[in-house]
Formats: sequence, C-alpha cells, structure tokens
Amino acid sequence: MLKNYFITALRNLSRNRSFTIINIFGLALGISAALVLFKIVIFEKSFDTYLTNYDNLYRFTKKVISPNLVEQEAGMQNPFAEAFKTDYPDLGTPVRTFYIGENQLSVQNVTGDWTHYEQRDGISFVDEEFFKLFDYEWKVGDPETALSKPKSAVISISLAEKYFGVTDGGYDRVLGKEMKLNNDLTIFITGVVTDPPKNASLPFKLLIEYESVAEIFDFFQPDSWGSTSSNAHVYFLANDNVTAQQIRDVLPAMSEKYMPETENETVFQLQALADMHFQPEYNVYGNSAKSPDFLTVPIAIGVFLILTACINFVNLSTALAIKRSKEVGIRKVLGGVRNQLVFQFMGETFLITVIATLISLGVAELAMTNMEELIGYSLSLELMKDTSLLLVALGVVVGVTLLAGLYPSFILSRLKPVAVLRSKGQSSLSGNINTRRGLVVFQFLISQVLVICTLVVISQMKFFENKDLGFRKSSIITFPLPSNEEAKLNFMGNELQTFPGVEKVSFSFASPLSDNNIGSTFGYAPLETTGEFDAAFKVIDENYLDLYDIKLLAGSDISKFDTTLSEAIISEQALKLMGLENPEDAIGETIRSGFNGDKRVVGVFKDFHNKDLRDKVDPIIMVKYAGYYYEGAVRFEGSESQTSNLVKKLEETWTAQYPDTIFDYTLLSEKIMENYEEEARVLTLFQIFSGLAIFIGCLGLYGLVSFMANQKTKEIGIRKVLGASVNQILNLFSKELLVLIGIAFLLAAPLGYYLMNDWLSGFEFRIGLSVWVFAAAIGFTLLIGAITTGLRSFRAATSNPVDSLRSE
Repeated sequence: MLKNYFITALRNLSRNRSFTIINIFGLALGISAALVLFKIVIFEKSFDTYLTNYDNLYRFTKKVISPNLVEQEAGMQNPFAEAFKTDYPDLGTPVRTFYIGENQLSVQNVTGDWTHYEQRDGISFVDEEFFKLFDYEWKVGDPETALSKPKSAVISISLAEKYFGVTDGGYDRVLGKEMKLNNDLTIFITGVVTDPPKNASLPFKLLIEYESVAEIFDFFQPDSWGSTSSNAHVYFLANDNVTAQQIRDVLPAMSEKYMPETENETVFQLQALADMHFQPEYNVYGNSAKSPDFLTVPIAIGVFLILTACINFVNLSTALAIKRSKEVGIRKVLGGVRNQLVFQFMGETFLITVIATLISLGVAELAMTNMEELIGYSLSLELMKDTSLLLVALGVVVGVTLLAGLYPSFILSRLKPVAVLRSKGQSSLSGNINTRRGLVVFQFLISQVLVICTLVVISQMKFFENKDLGFRKSSIITFPLPSNEEAKLNFMGNELQTFPGVEKVSFSFASPLSDNNIGSTFGYAPLETTGEFDAAFKVIDENYLDLYDIKLLAGSDISKFDTTLSEAIISEQALKLMGLENPEDAIGETIRSGFNGDKRVVGVFKDFHNKDLRDKVDPIIMVKYAGYYYEGAVRFEGSESQTSNLVKKLEETWTAQYPDTIFDYTLLSEKIMENYEEEARVLTLFQIFSGLAIFIGCLGLYGLVSFMANQKTKEIGIRKVLGASVNQILNLFSKELLVLIGIAFLLAAPLGYYLMNDWLSGFEFRIGLSVWVFAAAIGFTLLIGAITTGLRSFRAATSNPVDSLRSE
C-alpha cells in the first residue's frame, strides 16, 4: 500500500512538473531563509554557555547619577576588585580585565630585528586568577602561575601560528619568546591556549598580566576611585551557595565606604553573565551585545516566510484540484475512502517538503558561509552537532507538511464522485475561493510590512548620511599618533602644510564624533547644585575649530600658548547647564572641573554631535593639553588622485617620525558611517527577506490567478466568443488583484507604522514617518503583483475559446 502511494505520488508530481517545481522552489526558499534566521538566533543565545562556571559568573557594573544625566556603565574603578576581595572574601573571586582591541604587535625575526604587525582584536590585560573563571584549553603552560610575573602573557594558538610560525603543534617552542606591544611594553610568553569560541563575550587571544597596563596608558590611575576607563571591567565568580542577592546586598556599603563625597552618586550593580549579551546599554568587549529584539525579529520573519511558502502550496494545490477531481471521483467509485485519499495527498505534500528541505539545507549552508560581512561572523549548519537546529528542521518538515497539506487534502478528499464525474468539480471547489483570497491577503500583508520596514530603514540611513552634525566631515583624514613628542608633532604639522591641497592640520585627543572621549564633570559655583554635571572633555589644539568648521559663538579660541589647562571653551549645552542664555555672559567665568582643576571660560561654540544620532548631544568642554594628543587630522581639497598622493606623502612623513609603527589612516566620513553598521546590516537583512517574501507572495498570487483561470475557463471562452477583448478579460483578474492588495495594505500600514515607530524611538535624532513611505510600499507591491497577475492571466485571455467550449 505504502509503495503504491509512493509511486502514485511520484507520478503525480512528475505529471504536474510546473506545480511541483514552483512548490519545491517556494518551500525551499522559505525554509532555507528560516533555517538561516533560526541558526543566528540559536547562536546568539549560546553566548558564553560553554563556560563551566556560567551560572555563577557575574560582572560588576555601576549607575552614575549626576544633575543632568543618569548613566549605566560597565567600566569600574581600578581599586574596586581588590577592595571587594578584602572586605568580602567569602563571597567569591573578583577579576579585572582591560581590553584594548586593535594595536601593534612586534616580534623578532631570525636576524634579531623587530617585525611589526597590526593586531585588530583580542588583546587584553587580565588578573592572574582570570583562568579560574573562564575556560581555556591549555596546550602548554600552567594556568595557576602563567600570569604571576610582571609582563608575562598567554597567547592563543592562532596568534602563536601567526607570529611564531608554529604549525606542527610544538607550542613549547613559544615559551619565553618576547613580543612588543606598541613599542612600549615588552612581554614574554608563558603559556599557549586554544582560541576563544565565536560565542565568547570575552574574545581574548593575547592575555597580559594586568598591572602592565600602566606602561601602555599614561592616564591609568591605579589607586583612584574617581577615575574610570570604559574598558576596565570586573568579573566575579561567586562561591558555591552564594546567591546574587547576597552579593547585591553588600554593594551599597561599598559605595558608601569608598566613593569620595566629591564624586557624583554612584550605585554599584551586579549583572549576571547570562544577561550580558542582551544588555547593549552597557559596554561589551567587541560590541557584540544585541538588543533582545534581535531574537524576536528573526524568529518572526522566519515563521512568516515559512507560512507564506505554505500558503503558496495551498493555493497551487487547490488550483490543481480541478485537474485531479476526476482522479478523486474514480478512486472513490472504486472503493477509496476519505482517510486513504487524505493519506495519499499528505504523502505527496510530505515528499515535496522533504525534497524542499534537503535543497534548503544546501542553500542555507551556502548562505551562512557567505554572511560574515553581513552578520559579523560565519556560521555553519552542523545539523548533526546542533541538536536545537536539528529539532527545528524536523519541526519545519512536520509543520510544513501539516500546514501545507491538510487543507488541500481535506478539500480534494471530500469531493463527491457524482459531481466531479459530471464535470462539476469546479462548482464543488468554488466555495473555497474566499479562503484562498484570505491566504493571499495574509501573504501580501507580510510582504508589505517588510517593504515598509525596508523603506523606513533606507530613509533613516539616508538621514544619517546627510544630517548636519555641527562640524565638517568631508575631505578630512585622521590618523593615530604613537607619541605626542612636541618636536615630532611640530615637524609633521609643518611638513604636512606644504603638501598641495592641504588646508589645515590639527592634533587632538580625538575627532568631534569619536568613541574616545574623556568623560569628566564640571560645576558652576553660582548654581550651588548637589553633585557635578557630566560633560565630554575634548583636548584640542589651536587649529581644531577651524579644521572641523566648528562655529564660535562668543569669545575666542584657546590661546596657542595655554599649556596649563587653565582655559576652556564650552558648548551651548554646557552654557544652558550653567543657567546662562547669552554666550557673552559666560566669557571670563570660572568653572570647577574634574579634569585637572578650575577653568576660565574664554569662548562658547555651537553644539555639535559628539555621539552618534542614537544619543543626545552632550555638554562639551574643550581644553588644550599637548600631553593628550593621540590623533592627527588633515583637511584637504582635491581630486581622488590627489587624495591618493596626499595619503602617500602623509605615510612618508609619518614613517620618518615613527619608523617602528605601522601607518594607518581613516577617512572621517567613512568612520562616522561605521557607527551605523548595525543599522546597515538590518537594512540588508530587510532587503533580502522582504525580497524573498514578495517573491514567494507572487508565487501565491500566481496560484490564485491559476485557480481563477481554471474556474473561469468556460466563462472566458464565452466572453471571447461574444467579442470581449484581451484587455477586458485581463480586467477580470486585475480587479481581484487591486482588492486583495488594498485589503492587505490597510492591515499592513498600521502594523508597519507601529513597528517602525518603535524602532525609530531608539534614535534621539530620526526621520518622521512620511506618507510617501506607505505610498511607495503599496505602489511597489501593486507593480510586482500586476506583473505576476499579467503573466498568468494573459495566457488565459489569449487562449482559444474552442478548446474550452468543445465539451459543450
């Protein structure tokens, strides 16, 4: 019996090749897209779960409350870990980490010279107890003592292979080898470990003894409770039977005991490691944290894509039902019962689903191996290793078989043999047209919501590109400074000014919109506020304002000769916090400052964006201090070829001053857009999946038009005999299209508005939801739908009426 069903199913699928191909193709697309999305979600949920101590690991964070801002921070004061260990030794083990990301590493070659490399990630300073908390597989070395000596370091396998050429497993040859970090710190290797997995929140590949950080960062203050770096984190392994609440209970006492009264109110907090990956409001190494919405959106899109593929199957199956109605009638006359027919048709659906799923596995694997640029990492299905994804794939096969097969099976199996053998199968199926219309409306509802989302994200990205940030961003090259020796900077500045096209040269701590800000506080005595205002401090030189076209509203720029940090220029936001309206009123006033004492205000400048457009503009204070120059900038005018020549000359000048450092530069306009990489990825995902949804939806529309054409075969023939034109017959189908897409739009518009308004609310500066977005969405859908409908209905409209009326 089963063999007969199988052979019959293969014959039916072979006989109706176009039906089979469209269904398999549609299902394969929907399933492969869903598998990719589900795999991404499964991977994101797996972060850090490989750790042995996963359930007992935490990170200390803090909330800083100032008169103008409440800020959540992951950066902790350097003395916090030792103080907590001393005061509460029975609770657990705190460990400090300081991640520095991209830097230069140097190793000695066979001639004894140092070869320099750019290492873009994975460098961190850690306490020697780090390996008690986080799992690494050791190839050589002792985790108990590897970081016990000053300047000792543990290296990963990939870096051992890259820098020391060890590819045969002889990692013991790496022990004792020296490396230089930024030409400032010489370290020696005491151990080799496996690389951290892709789903590690701490992507450390070179782990250096913690106290050595002082030799790299001259602003590192090891004993200060008032100074914090955003990269200085403290992780905590709770002892057995110690609860999170017990740890939280002692944190208020820590704040009260150690935080100076001069500092703003600081509330120490505890964050479970399990929550860290989904709380991006705190700093996470490598910026790998994701919003919780990142889980729900892919799952929703994946489910909807599968549903749209199933709807296609239903529409095409019922469109084919008229052709198979006589088969059903004959089977029933010969004794076939309804359950047997349902089983047969479900078997055909299962066969199609299995074939589509097998194809989708290959498509999904191919897609995932080429998605690293899009999602930031490459994945593989690894179906037999990933139990969760295997269950999802099996669930998809069963679910699609039921969703796509039950309705057509019951419709076909309930046909009456007398009616279908009298050629009344059409009338027997006509009552199901409204169901099919509803399914097509649902498909286009999904498609139009995705199109609306895509258009809104495109508009917001255009807004990012064109928004006036309050400073010039075009034709500016920035480059890091390995040192801020005055003689070298003066030589570079004078030399660069001689290059054709160069207008200005400036040295500073960082560009206007940079992650490298000096966060500190300021106060204004007449206000008598409780606590100090948070502000972003920018260290600049006398050319900074001119180079970036930052407008001065009152007063003057900082004097070229101010080397004592006594002068400051402030932004409009800082002026407002001082309670002043007229910029002239601030000139000559003194402000308290957490950045090296009191300052005399000599100028007020127009606000500019010092953060990306997700956040409000900070109050900004600028000072001059040559010891904090870590970035150079060149403003130029010229063609693309002239820019290329300028970069070459810049590199030559750089190399003359810093021969032991690899030259690097950035175009400021490109660097700014890197802040919106996540939005760019969201846009690409929406473009891909809205395109898939529309394509699959068009297959469903094709199925509906096919069904209507089969039902109206004789009607079309009669109309043509009576003189109806092709356009008149096409209108029969286009009216149906307009109504269905119109209904879908009426449902999609408010849903799309709600979803994108919620997404845009995450940006302090954003576009308004224009009616043109919704008009473009329905216009685009109508165009695609009209093309799809036209292709199928034109064939029906141009058919020979003799063929359809011959039986009459």
